[in-house]
Amino acid sequence: MSQPLAIGTVLNGQYCIVRLVGGGGMAWVYQVEELPAGSGILWALKELRPQTEDKAERATARRLFEQEAKLLRSLDHVNIPKIAGFFEENGRACLVMEFIWGESLEKRLEATNAPLLETDVLKWAIQLCDALQYLHNLQPPVIFRDMKPSNVMVTHTGLVKLIDFGIARTYKAGKKRDTVAMGSENYAAPEQWGKGQTDARSDVYSLGATMYHLLANMAPTPAFLPSEPLPLGNYNGAITKKTIDLVDKAMDRDPKNRFQSIREMRQALVDALPMPYAPPAVQPASEPPPVRPRVQPKPQAAPVVPTQPQAAPAVPPRPAPLPEKACPACGRSNKAGARFCVGCGHSFVGLKPAILRVVEPVRAAWEMPVARNPMLLGRASEAEGYQPDFDMTFYDDGDYVSRRHARITKGRTGYFVADLGSSNGTTVNGHALDPHRAYQLRNGDRIKVGLVVIQFWLR
Repeated sequence: MSQPLAIGTVLNGQYCIVRLVGGGGMAWVYQVEELPAGSGILWALKELRPQTEDKAERATARRLFEQEAKLLRSLDHVNIPKIAGFFEENGRACLVMEFIWGESLEKRLEATNAPLLETDVLKWAIQLCDALQYLHNLQPPVIFRDMKPSNVMVTHTGLVKLIDFGIARTYKAGKKRDTVAMGSENYAAPEQWGKGQTDARSDVYSLGATMYHLLANMAPTPAFLPSEPLPLGNYNGAITKKTIDLVDKAMDRDPKNRFQSIREMRQALVDALPMPYAPPAVQPASEPPPVRPRVQPKPQAAPVVPTQPQAAPAVPPRPAPLPEKACPACGRSNKAGARFCVGCGHSFVGLKPAILRVVEPVRAAWEMPVARNPMLLGRASEAEGYQPDFDMTFYDDGDYVSRRHARITKGRTGYFVADLGSSNGTTVNGHALDPHRAYQLRNGDRIKVGLVVIQFWLR
């Protein structure tokens, strides 16, 4: 059940698998062709793929999958994929929907590895507001609750599609809080963590958090942590103040201070654009992007043979060698292009920014920049009025993390971690650290603090 289906497999006697598009969360996604073969009608087929043997978790996954199928079949909006059908075959639940010729904003960020253009982000956000406003105007209203870069597809024409409705829910008037707190840590509003019922303003928060990530190339700090996200301008000095202010307002932790509706946020986005907003062209479903015709090179005229002998071209002078540079740490001379000193290892280039990504427990999926030097890891203490830079209280159910557990520092040659004499120790890739002794971190290292595992990454 955990393996994807083979290319050429026919499902429901109607859909032939062309290729595997991807997999993640609880489903495989394939590109399929509607039979008869050669029809050219392509769809995306999403197959439920439970990743656990736990019966309760499998039942929850199935319920959310069926909920998504039921909800999507009733929707009709240009920014939401159209549904072709839902069926079950040999114990596999499958949802067939419009195939989107494009990529997710998460993939766009990964490929760029830099903040995305402000005008692009504003235009995408306006379209997402249109989709959310459509959902919020339904009776009863539908709250999406899972806005994030990986759930937004963009086509070559700039049209966006909102995907993955697995945790969307209908708003129930008079209800004080959600039955189940769900969402992605970096993007979910505070009320999604058991503090209240999600409403339209929860989607406002998530859209603001998504914009923050796209404009900063860094996901915001989760709302359940007491520390606020670093100012957006710290990551991208090219953003206008108007855009920064609207993202800050959308991400206010008090729902009363946010935009009170998606319509209100949309108007602020339109006002922030430097030019009038024009909706993108709508590409017909299942139609691939147009292929530009190959330009044939023009025939070249026959070379003219000179009648007089040509003088030999002058040999350009050899450029002077670049001066060597001295290491500011040890004084040793190094080649001009050297990145590190051959004597002491001092770095001549600035260190890349680093992030810490929580990878265990498995329900964690958020990250935090190493923005302070030093950066303290541990548990908060209201009695002492102590707040570490990286508070792990939310994931530390058994008090395995000490209040002042570990410290990460940024030095001349890299980043270092040291255990601060904690009760349960700190490990890097399974190796226990000696207390108060710094260990240099490498890209991808896994730091275990109590029962929480963090991965160190250079951006």
